[in-house]
Amino acid sequence: MTNSVGSHAISQGNEMDSRVWIEDVPITGQKVIEPDARVVDAFQNIGYSLEAALADLIDNSIDAAAKHVLVRFVRTDNELHSLDVVDDGRGMNDTEIDRAMKFGGQRTYQTGDLGMYGMGLKAASLSQADNLTVISRANRSKAVGRRWQAKEARRGWQCDVVSGQFASEALDAALSGFELSHGTIVRWDQVRDFRKASGRVDAYIQRIRSSLTVHLGLQLHRFLAGDRPRLQILVNTLNVDTGQASPNFRVTPLDPFSYAHPGSRGYPKDFRVTIPQVGDLTCHAHIWPARTKEAGYKLGGGSVARRQGFYFYRNDRLLQAGGWNNYREDGEPHLSLARVAIDLPQRFQSFFSVRFNKAAVDAPRSFVDALEHAKSPDNKLFPEFVERAQVVYRSKPERKLDPVFAPGRGIRAAVAESVRSTRSVIPRHSIDVVWANLPRKTFFEIDRESDQLLLNKRFRNVLLAGRPASSADLPVIKTLLYLLTEELFHGERQSGIERQRLDAYQAALVAAAREEE
Repeated sequence: MTNSVGSHAISQGNEMDSRVWIEDVPITGQKVIEPDARVVDAFQNIGYSLEAALADLIDNSIDAAAKHVLVRFVRTDNELHSLDVVDDGRGMNDTEIDRAMKFGGQRTYQTGDLGMYGMGLKAASLSQADNLTVISRANRSKAVGRRWQAKEARRGWQCDVVSGQFASEALDAALSGFELSHGTIVRWDQVRDFRKASGRVDAYIQRIRSSLTVHLGLQLHRFLAGDRPRLQILVNTLNVDTGQASPNFRVTPLDPFSYAHPGSRGYPKDFRVTIPQVGDLTCHAHIWPARTKEAGYKLGGGSVARRQGFYFYRNDRLLQAGGWNNYREDGEPHLSLARVAIDLPQRFQSFFSVRFNKAAVDAPRSFVDALEHAKSPDNKLFPEFVERAQVVYRSKPERKLDPVFAPGRGIRAAVAESVRSTRSVIPRHSIDVVWANLPRKTFFEIDRESDQLLLNKRFRNVLLAGRPASSADLPVIKTLLYLLTEELFHGERQSGIERQRLDAYQAALVAAAREEE
């Protein structure tokens, strides 16, 4: 009974005072509420992988106009000690480094910058390491440094000031390879994942270097691509016990749309998605060829089915590498060939929600609904693209002839052109057909080392039957022998069955030549 009365009273109050839910909340004053220093603990579980955290640091390097970035693992014989990210960007002065190290520090981003929230340096670093040191020097400025220790931050936001002499010496050593005086070092100490490397440093570095180069090569592939890339990323190790640095390993671009030929005619195809009250967005739809083994399709290995779907970019930086954002189920094998590149214009960056670690994008329901009506210039609907990708996946592969060594000297040009127009040829290899002195019971020999098909000169005149000799004489016989033996030039040695076959050919051709005589 009491509960019934209480519910009735609340209902009455809602009806009488409903205006309070739409009126402005009255304010009587303001006060500053300092953040609890234990917020540092939250960064340790913020969702960064080691690879994603390093990518976030390199975003800052790109925003600082760096052309080169070095990721260095500092080790002893048995332990991993620390990790450095060195760049040759603009660097920072005393005021700028304080702003960079401030939690929630305000920074004005330019239109093309990769930074978003002003927290990437601290959040990414403290998600992996207990200590973060930043040392930097701007052009015509002194070297400066700051260090966050997680334990000191918890005690009351006490940030260490690094010795100017140490900062200067560290930068001089780190930037010597860049031949520049300005740049930045981000150093991680007490990296929690490095505990796994104890006693097995080589194996750990090999594994993490592999996953790191795949991640960076994919997320930043547009910056790394081309004959004159905007950015070069190197990875190496420094053994402080021996003083030796390993050779630099260069991160290469891993383009998820780098097929030589599309999997279906008419693709890639652009679809225009109209979002009410926001505008139009272009989706670049791609269909990979079926059963391809290219690196751009496999993207480092694992299930390629999880790589289907949307690839969102912001200022050329990849934010999401696959997934359908609730448009349809992720990971369906029959859609493994379907990928869609979407560059987010400035006006859409508040419509789509970019995850804090820049590893995924959340799309509103209105985007998913609009995809059903998205059209290409040839009036195809987006769902038709999805259906076509499934058809290509299920189709049987076309059987293709293997590439061949092209006909070379001794075979008529018209014959060689015919072969090239109907078969793909292996670059820098051709088979020359030449006359040579061979034993009487031999019609031809195969010389793999010089890529030559040798014909017995003693049968030449009888086969010519009075016609004049030339470098390309007897085109029918030479062409038939080229076609008969071409595949035998590919292997390093002949198999037993191949030798038996050649012996049978020799006997038959020698018998035929003697009949001509």
